[in-house]
Parts: sequence; C-alpha cells; structure tokens
Amino acid sequence: MTSIAKSIATAAGLAVFSSSAVLAEEITVSAWGGFFEETLRDVIYPGFTAETGIEVRSIAQPADQAWMTQLTNAARARKAPADLSLVADEVLIRGRNIGLWASLDAEAMPDTSGLLEGRVVSDGDGTYGVGALSWFVTFVTNTEYTTDAPASWADLWTVDWDGKLALLSNANSGLLEITAVTHFGGYDVLDTREGIEKVIAKISELKPQVNLWYRDEGQFQQGLEAGEYNAGLYYHDVTMLSAMDGKAVQSNFPAEGGVLSDAYWVVPRDSKNVDAAQKFINYMSRADVQAEMARNLGIFPVVPREATDLTDEEFASVGSDITPIRVQTEMHLREADWLSDKYLEMISQ
Repeated sequence: MTSIAKSIATAAGLAVFSSSAVLAEEITVSAWGGFFEETLRDVIYPGFTAETGIEVRSIAQPADQAWMTQLTNAARARKAPADLSLVADEVLIRGRNIGLWASLDAEAMPDTSGLLEGRVVSDGDGTYGVGALSWFVTFVTNTEYTTDAPASWADLWTVDWDGKLALLSNANSGLLEITAVTHFGGYDVLDTREGIEKVIAKISELKPQVNLWYRDEGQFQQGLEAGEYNAGLYYHDVTMLSAMDGKAVQSNFPAEGGVLSDAYWVVPRDSKNVDAAQKFINYMSRADVQAEMARNLGIFPVVPREATDLTDEEFASVGSDITPIRVQTEMHLREADWLSDKYLEMISQ
C-alpha cells in the first residue's frame, strides 16, 4: 500500500475530526487539465484531505497564456478563480511583476525548507511562489536508426540524422540554451541581442537535417515512434512511457544535461483561504508526496533524491542527476517579440 493510500485508510478510521471540522474548509486548486489534473484529484489530493479535513475542489486550467489572462481579469474584479494555482515559471514571473500573487508565510510551511535550492521564491514583500514539480526535455532518438546514446548535445550538429531531425518551432523550447551551453560556454552569450543572433545562426546550421519544426507534440511523438523522425527534442517522461510500451524510442541525457523546467504553487492575491492554501503547499512539499507524484505523474521531484524512497529505476524514469540546462525565462520575457520574429525568420529562410 502506498503512503498516500495509508494516509487515506488511517484517516477514515479516526474519530478526531468532527463532521463540522471536515466540512469547515474547502479550497479550490487549479492545474493543467486532462490526465494531469485528474490524477492529482484522484490520487494525490485525497491524502491531504485525509490528514487535514480540508476538502479540495480541483479544476482544470487552460494553457498558460489563457490562464494568465483569466487571472489578470479576475484580479481586476478583486476575485480569485482558484485559491491555489499551478503555474509555469513564465506565469510566475509575469504575475509577480503585476502583483497577482498573495504573500505567503514561510514559517507556516515548514516542509518547504526541504525543497531543492531556488524552489521557494521571494521578493521584498515575502514568499510568493513555491516549487511544485519539474520536468525534463531531452535528446530523444529512434533506436531503429541508432542504438548509440548521444554523448553530447553537439551530436545534433555532428551526427548524420539522415535529414530526419525534429525540433520545436518556438524560441523558448530550450534549444537556444542548449546551443549556448554547448557551443558558447554558457548563458552569458544570451545577455545581448548580438549574442542571441550568434546562437540563432548556430541553430540555423541544423536546418539541412531538420524535416519538422513542430508545435504539435503529438505529431512528433507519433512520427518518432513510426520512424518518420530519427531524433529530436521531447519530454523525457512521455518518451520513457513510450519505450516501456515497446516503442523503438530512447530518452538520452547528454553530458551537458537535459533541459529542466519548473512549475510553482501560487496563491492569487484575492484568495480568501490563504491559511488553508499554505497547509496544502506544505503537504505537497513533503518528500513522500513528491515521490508519489513522480510515480503517478512522471514528474521530477523538487526535493533531493535521497529524501525520497524512489528506486534507481523509478528515478531514472523521471529524470537524471546530471546538472541540467535551464531555459532563461527572464531573457525570453525581455526579448519576447524581437526574439520570436528572429527565430521564425531563421526557420523560414
């Protein structure tokens, strides 16, 4: 029995919660829809309710840009569409810049002290975001084309992929950062537009090998599994699931690392349930809960590996110990329109 299941079973037999206490509080939590939100709702959240008596009303939120718009409009009306929301770092930063998030009390969330460095984010007004989960984009290959794992991201440029590379068409896919780390010694080259143009020029050298610049992730996954593409950038967890299902695909962590992205819990400033939200964040920050999320959702934990009970096989299915490459979100926000135009210009030429 999992630790979450044990928590539910134990709570069911306790008489310390009166019916009025159980019904006293409810929080609304939003997360990305589909399988992700459904699994959180059905597998992860019940453990929190069992321990605290706080019911969780789970709702699916739309894609990041649409959700950012909804949050902004709700704030103007002094309303909160959810008491807690799971957001990518871009939404976290944009929301902070316009004052969307409530200030949180770190002392009320003691288990957040066990999170990896940088996962509790604060400014002069206090804590406003807490790391919820991470995920990797890696160098994925079709094993019917090659069984050799790429040693470096430089293999994108030096290996013959038979003109069947597939790369994301958006500038914030991580390819800019991969190129900067692999060919320019790190992220500093991205500090100026001149440097960014050098990185884009290096990416353009891949074009003879690329036969798909994709936005539709499902299109690439199906094509990779069918042998239409021999390599590309894709989600580690999804690729691992395909491999376990017998598909001829492989997720590889080059020496420079995979591309790691983070999501955070935030509390909209007009939430009326900040105290309960902090209890929820504290619960979700526990190592045992992070391990359950890794097993059930394929996410990479935001706690140290040694704090969890994940086996080597379970850990490898969700990530790697290699120091990761990180998307430079502040740069992408600063240069958004100019960079998008330059990147699409490179693809279309």
